[in-house]
Amino acid sequence: MLHHRSMPYRRLALLTLAAVMLVALMSACGKKEKDTVIATYNNGGQVADKEFEKYIAYQILSGNSQIAMYASIPQIKEQLVKQYIAAKVLGDQISDEEKDKVKKDSKTFKENVEKTRNTQPDFKQQLKDNDLSVSDMVAFYEETLRFQSYYSSKGEEFKTQVTDEEIKAEFDKAPSDYNVVTVRHILIGTNDPNTGAELKSEEEALKTAEDVKAKLEAGGDWEALAKEYSTDDGSKNNGGLYEKIVAGGWVAEFKEAANTQAVGEIGEPVLTQYGYHVIKVESREEATSADKLSEESKESISMQLASTKLNEYIVSEQDKLGIVVTLPQEPSESPSASESPAESPAESPSESPSASPSASAQ
Repeated sequence: MLHHRSMPYRRLALLTLAAVMLVALMSACGKKEKDTVIATYNNGGQVADKEFEKYIAYQILSGNSQIAMYASIPQIKEQLVKQYIAAKVLGDQISDEEKDKVKKDSKTFKENVEKTRNTQPDFKQQLKDNDLSVSDMVAFYEETLRFQSYYSSKGEEFKTQVTDEEIKAEFDKAPSDYNVVTVRHILIGTNDPNTGAELKSEEEALKTAEDVKAKLEAGGDWEALAKEYSTDDGSKNNGGLYEKIVAGGWVAEFKEAANTQAVGEIGEPVLTQYGYHVIKVESREEATSADKLSEESKESISMQLASTKLNEYIVSEQDKLGIVVTLPQEPSESPSASESPAESPAESPSESPSASPSASAQ
């Protein structure tokens, strides 16, 4: 819960909004009489509106619910079209051996889609409304896997190119990010992490946090109080303990407290995006130089640098494709284009579309 870093192209869930947007996309599809080319790229490549609408519907049915909202915003939709094309082209560059693996991996996905279509009427209707066949779903799934294979192999390639000098330079930007800290904390959450529903106002959370702090200072038991009050599922059943964690992975306010709060003392409640935290720093190992970092920390920096290099490379390869997007003129609505997520057309695919197949289909 406390970590702010995530893997590239992460999924975000706005299920209700996605459902509304999917209905809108379905309606739009029904009104079209013929396909319209919305993008061209090198060597005569084209993408029609129908193909892209199917792709968006596939993404939603596969669990990438937020993409519906972003695809409704012209500026961001243009970015998504470009990413979609780049994923198709770059993913096709993998070896024949990798392509064979993709074909084998897609068989289970096809079986799950067919099973879900035959057993869940709502899913069958969604496929029909979006003119999506099982073959369409499998084709998009395979494109996703091919790009993932390409992305993964390029990532390993860039990782081997990271130098000790680059690792040192990255470390020197924020040495305290690599402190190894053991903390106990009790989170008084303001919102439910699963539903987003408000649990407490900030004022109420602060009052509860202050009460919890007073109980701990009076000799209260961390184990009991964490179970009673904490909304952090990752630590509430462990006395609020996070042991020997590299500080840079925590959200900024929590990281600051972990790096500066006096060891052995319970600090004043700290506000983060999750609510108020009552924190006790139990130990802190200061990072003094890149040479003395643990192999785990060096590996983390190396992966971070490789990821940056890789993403820059993907963008440069996309730019070489000569993509021209010509979307119909539509009014732009909030959120603004600046809020576009760093989403890839190749999100990690699930074995079955999460909007419909049950967990048993995984």
